[in-house]
Amino acid sequence: MKALKILQHSLLATALVGLSGCSLFEDEELTYKELQPFNATVNPSAQWDVGVGDGVENFFSRLNPAVVGDVIVAADRDGFVAAYSLSDGKRVWERDLQAEYAEQGETWLEGAESLRISGGITGYAGKALLASENGDVFMLDAATGEVKWHAKVNAEIVADPAFDGSYVVVAAGNGQIFAFDADNGEEIWNLPTDVPALTLRGNSKPTLAAGGAIIGTATGKLTVVVLENGQQAWEARLAVPKGATELQRLVDVDSAPIVSGPIIYNIAYNGQLAAVEVRTGRIVWQREYSSFQNLAMYGSNLYLTDTQDHVYSINTDGGIERWVNNDFEGRGLTAPVYFKGHIVVGDDFGYLHFIDAQTGKTSGRLELDDAAYSQPVVEDDQLFIQTRDGTLLAVRIN
Repeated sequence: MKALKILQHSLLATALVGLSGCSLFEDEELTYKELQPFNATVNPSAQWDVGVGDGVENFFSRLNPAVVGDVIVAADRDGFVAAYSLSDGKRVWERDLQAEYAEQGETWLEGAESLRISGGITGYAGKALLASENGDVFMLDAATGEVKWHAKVNAEIVADPAFDGSYVVVAAGNGQIFAFDADNGEEIWNLPTDVPALTLRGNSKPTLAAGGAIIGTATGKLTVVVLENGQQAWEARLAVPKGATELQRLVDVDSAPIVSGPIIYNIAYNGQLAAVEVRTGRIVWQREYSSFQNLAMYGSNLYLTDTQDHVYSINTDGGIERWVNNDFEGRGLTAPVYFKGHIVVGDDFGYLHFIDAQTGKTSGRLELDDAAYSQPVVEDDQLFIQTRDGTLLAVRIN
């Protein structure tokens, strides 16, 4: 796995050539920074680890675990889903969605096809939601694994579903946005949005707030859709296509919007990091950064991983840059997360990196057995990370 690099060029190749879901390129020779010695101020260690099916292998995926109550729910690409105790990693339940819902091969020897789970997991109000590249949307009871409902759309879903207790909203790869009744899975409305000829592989997870679904689009815009009826309230442009080729003109907004009070924060590829008013869509401030990863927020600071694998701290009051860490350039970093005074990112070489949130200096490191590919998850004093081979780890720091 150490040959894998999810850098700008390989990601674009995967995004463009891999629109059908092909795996990442392994043979492309790319430049990256070797890890350097540093003064460790924190000592991270794995408290427990478990294997969750076969993982996501080398496919593009943002499939991530989710904490729901006192369990963490995780899945693999094929449709194996399980819940584990937060304290010791003991399995609480497991479910094989592939055996139950996937299409069967022509002969019994072929078995069931992969469900291609790629969207999720989203946890909220005792439920866990997953979505697939085949167009499946599942809602499970997080305590028992029972499937509460299963919906199907005629579109590929690679972004996490959003859920607020009443509505489930998913953004599909063809630009459509679907809303479902959270109680029974019935489709309430769907809204098409424009999709350019070429886009990055991935979509923005919707954020549900103030009666609307806030969603980034492949055309470089942030839009708000009224949950009740599917009507667009407003849209704000975070990036303007530039350049002579379609490749240069990519402006996807694939990051999940963050809502804090009256302001939405989001970022575009080849565009801007922006603060936008929830009510009107007016841009309060914007700064030139480029990313396809989710943002993290803690207090009055935003944290982002850009397309060059630089990690930034940005003050929310005016978008002033506090620090940048470029120690991991070219290492295929995940989206960042705030954890007990540190910013944590995984990389494609199989490391978790800890960065002091105040100074931006590397403060700790933990070697994993395989590549980290999705944003870590934090719950109280534990951090959870899932690697490509399906290993789920609970990490603490001393």
